[in-house]
Amino acid sequence: MPARDARFGGNDSDMAVFVRESTSGEYTAALAAGLASVLRGGDAVLLEGDLGAGKTAFVRGLSAALGVERGLVSSPTFVLMNEYPAKCDGVTRVVHMDAYRLRSVEDLDSLGIDEFLTGGRVREGVVLVIEWPERVPGIVSGSAARVRIGHSGETSRQIELELPAEWDGRPGMTELAEREPIRCAVSGAWVSPTSATYPFAGERERMADLYRWFSGSYKLTRKAEEDDFRVDGDKGPD
Repeated sequence: MPARDARFGGNDSDMAVFVRESTSGEYTAALAAGLASVLRGGDAVLLEGDLGAGKTAFVRGLSAALGVERGLVSSPTFVLMNEYPAKCDGVTRVVHMDAYRLRSVEDLDSLGIDEFLTGGRVREGVVLVIEWPERVPGIVSGSAARVRIGHSGETSRQIELELPAEWDGRPGMTELAEREPIRCAVSGAWVSPTSATYPFAGERERMADLYRWFSGSYKLTRKAEEDDFRVDGDKGPD
């Protein structure tokens, strides 16, 4: 499904905004993995969406990409906050907070939030993910990613990513803005838009696809034309 609003825009010139349409939890998780690749320790992700919109699937995909052991991440609705060890350059912990049951920022004192957040700034090495951030407005004073997930159909979700424009120079930002998750044609696995082997799930799949071309497994359904050999953006001779 083609991306919409694929490059930067939005009402706030200090933010980069783009929208994707997800039709599965796997797509959502692969998109989250793309966001994870541009995050650094000290970043916050503010995650908005109705109950059942797919926020937990997004957090699982993001956490897995940051090196959190698969199967650990669960919704912290009743415990309010979970902490997971991460294995990613510059990120040692993912802290997942659910503010749905909080009445004010003061309610956070009993959670020990100051271990991860001080003066509105996320501590070094921590990626802080906050669900229902509207319940604790102003909790993060520094730049943060904002993700909004909404129902766009019976089985589809519209996901809006709003990222600080100052992140534009980070590795992976261009790919995240211009690509969307795709299913690998060889293995069928979903591929993050920032994957080094995009659109393949890995180097093995890339080589398998190349072998198909050399072995003649792929067949052309029509005669090749001159336009087929032009590089994107090359208009050819005048």
